[in-house]
Amino acid sequence: MVRAVRIWLIFILVFPFWVFGQEKEQQLVVNGYVKNLHQFQFVDNLDQLQWTTFLHNRLNFAYAPSESISFRLEFRNRIFYGDAVANFPGFSDLMTQDNGWVDLTWNVTENGHMLLVSAIDRASIRFTKGNWDITVGRQRVNWGRNLIWNPNDIFNTYNFLDFDYEERPGTDAVRVQYYTGDFSRLELAAKKGRLTDDHIVALLYGFNSWSYDFQLITGIYQNDWVMGLGWAGNLKNMGFKGELSYFVPRKDYLGNEHVLSASVSMDYGFKNGLYLYGSALYNGSNLNQNGGIENLALTAITAKNLMPFEFSSYVQLAKEFSPIFSGSLGTVYAPTNHSVIAIPTLTYSLATNWEIDLISQSFFEFKKYRSLGHGIFFRLRWSF
Repeated sequence: MVRAVRIWLIFILVFPFWVFGQEKEQQLVVNGYVKNLHQFQFVDNLDQLQWTTFLHNRLNFAYAPSESISFRLEFRNRIFYGDAVANFPGFSDLMTQDNGWVDLTWNVTENGHMLLVSAIDRASIRFTKGNWDITVGRQRVNWGRNLIWNPNDIFNTYNFLDFDYEERPGTDAVRVQYYTGDFSRLELAAKKGRLTDDHIVALLYGFNSWSYDFQLITGIYQNDWVMGLGWAGNLKNMGFKGELSYFVPRKDYLGNEHVLSASVSMDYGFKNGLYLYGSALYNGSNLNQNGGIENLALTAITAKNLMPFEFSSYVQLAKEFSPIFSGSLGTVYAPTNHSVIAIPTLTYSLATNWEIDLISQSFFEFKKYRSLGHGIFFRLRWSF
């Protein structure tokens, strides 16, 4: 088993060099990265410190045999080692969870404190001709407008605390886009998961008016009808975006309710390189729970239930100190129990394609002061 792990590790690290050493047609594009992330976790004192590290390799392949047809195949390979693998119940099941119609995630090996997971999160064929754009397969159907909370992102909602997954989840779907003008389009997307009720079929109409990009959404979201609205534009020199989705039950089921999920955001860039971003979320679901914010990073959120609270807000202040060094401080606040998440980040570019990050996530409740947990992450990344 150890030998198999070593062979796999050598393959995912050496393969990119082999590919770039070969002659290949211009239609084939290969890129990716290798990241090493160290994670330290504790609740309220360092005696509880737990350590986990994982090596994350990504390989992206794109091939276009003609102007109209292109293929896309992308892999995630991750080796986890440390306390989380051994001590966290269900860690292996969580890391190997695949909600697609086809299970493309594999637990290659698991041994004590180590877990090796491989996954295909993009595998699609795209056809473009004239005003038509059709994609079939595992892909990202991104209908969200905001940076943090996306009620319109009904096909593949992502958790903003999962900062190490920049590409964000994909979904097994058919997506058909027809451009009716330079700034307008009709889009039909359909997804089918393995579970009986895991299906989404929706239509989006996007257009531009009053210097704003708008989108209207309607369709079936699992056991609900869904209607949505999104926009992106400017208020003078400030960016202004928003989106809302309204869910209406199609039949009686547990938790049957009408739910409104809505978010709005504004951002502004100052001349001195300072950037300010703010967002607010309303969650009308009765699935809200008091507390539990410390488990948000491990929660499978949905467009219908993006946070465990009715109201939440997010503010981020970012600054580029130099072309190679930047930092930011993001803060989530929810009035329920005065729950807070603090997310400071520092990023430094070591050299071309080399980058290091220092990131922290701290969870608090200030109604009756409680430290709910802290995570400190150190990441080294090489892109090729």
